[in-house]
Amino acid sequence: MKRLLLLLPFLLSLGEPVKDQKLKVELEDKSGLKHNLRGLVCGGKAFLRVREGNVDYSLDFSSIKSLEVLGQEGQQIKVRISFKNRASREYTLPADTYCKGNSQVGEAGFYVKDVKAIFITVEEK
Repeated sequence: MKRLLLLLPFLLSLGEPVKDQKLKVELEDKSGLKHNLRGLVCGGKAFLRVREGNVDYSLDFSSIKSLEVLGQEGQQIKVRISFKNRASREYTLPADTYCKGNSQVGEAGFYVKDVKAIFITVEEK
């Protein structure tokens, strides 16, 4: 019973709906296929958790212009994130970071390690 209680937050985060439909996401996977999504949730959160040195950051997707996967080092992925304010920085994040978004055919899910690049725009309504 205790094991189930410990897993409950994780299980609930898997069912987190993709909320921000104003985000238009173009994703290119490692095989070169492009996917168009609406909204984005990673690790059950509406932001991306990354690390620079020994400091963790939570980045709002609406502030990100693009994310390029540079490579994997053990259980970490190195990424270059370009922001809407034109700044660009390199970060790491866990290789098992799972994201999802809505597509025209249903909900799409992917691991960041299986992606070449992600481009994000915010649609004004």
